[in-house]
Amino acid sequence: MSDTIFNKITVLKKDLYSKLKQIMLESGWQNISSRPSTDYDVMFSNGEDGKKEIYFQIRDIASTIAGSSTSFSNSSARVFSMRLSGKYLPGASGVSGTFSKNSDTWKAVAITYQSEILPNQPIELYYNCNKDRLIFLTDYALSLALPSTLNYIGVPVTLADEHEWSAFLFASSSIGSGRRLYVTDIKNDYSVTAPITCLTYLGLGSKNRIGENILMSNVIYGSTSEGLKGTIPEVFSFASTDGLVNGDLIKDADKVYKIFETTPGTSTIYSSFISKFIAIRIQ
Repeated sequence: MSDTIFNKITVLKKDLYSKLKQIMLESGWQNISSRPSTDYDVMFSNGEDGKKEIYFQIRDIASTIAGSSTSFSNSSARVFSMRLSGKYLPGASGVSGTFSKNSDTWKAVAITYQSEILPNQPIELYYNCNKDRLIFLTDYALSLALPSTLNYIGVPVTLADEHEWSAFLFASSSIGSGRRLYVTDIKNDYSVTAPITCLTYLGLGSKNRIGENILMSNVIYGSTSEGLKGTIPEVFSFASTDGLVNGDLIKDADKVYKIFETTPGTSTIYSSFISKFIAIRIQ
């Protein structure tokens, strides 16, 4: 189980993007973009162990189209965008830098499932951030009937050695299509110019309960060429929807986990976390 407790704050949708950047900077990340007008925000960290080189691109743009200028913060859009850019070499001030994963496309970072969010809408933001990763979950008042969404951007727990800038991933409960996540590359294929798609799995059978005990699991990911590669920490998922209700609390001794429903009704689930129900530790 997790030793990490998620923070909770309320933020207006128009301030969410800037707040997430602030959280990362306060947690030890740097914004090393040499030309924000074209390179946008390029986040860098040397990781919790001080030995990594972790890079990714984010932008306050509500589109996955390369040249788009539609604002996320100042519109009713439900997504901003990110790229798994790989290693980044900044240029001189005002000069574009160089990305090693220059063929990657922009990915949609959703804050809810298929709905518009007005700029002044309050959002309950659960987050945990360190120099390895940012995990954030967006939740809403029950009266809005909007599903939650969780995004994981950063380094997972790897099951094998990786070089210093590989194994950075983006996982989401609204990933777009399929049961998958994106990872920068794998150890035996450093040269790819775009991230790799990996399938995700649960270490559980088909049931959620043994007696009165509820079963939940971290998500495992892997590739066909190298097998199981790692796990996503601090986020838990379930083998089925049986007996699960949005907002329920799960207690494990002095630890409390909250269940969130991330897609409405019986909608098709395109989630890195497999189940539409996920859980994080809140105390």
